[in-house]
Amino acid sequence: MNPQWKEEAARLGGPALVQVLAELRDGQLELMARADILDGKVTKLDASTNRLLSGFPANDVEGHRRYHESVIEWRELRNKLVREALTKAAGATVMAGLGWVLMALWQAVVTTVNK
Repeated sequence: MNPQWKEEAARLGGPALVQVLAELRDGQLELMARADILDGKVTKLDASTNRLLSGFPANDVEGHRRYHESVIEWRELRNKLVREALTKAAGATVMAGLGWVLMALWQAVVTTVNK
């Protein structure tokens, strides 16, 4: 607006129009300042997002997630196989122990009968 806007507004609509236009101008200036602040924040956010994405191979966030899911799945499978192997080994150890006890009992019976 030109510097003489107040005079012209007063002539056209009186002091009420001058006040309304002044408030409108102040609001516009405040909105422009807020828009500049928001623009700065958006620029900063874009830079942060780009920096974050650059940490992933080829900026592929989904591929990176799928890779970790496959690693987790593989580890779960490996843990399951190890657990099953340990269970089988424990079972075999128990069976061997029982076999040894039965063999010792048999030897004791045979020795007692042969006396």
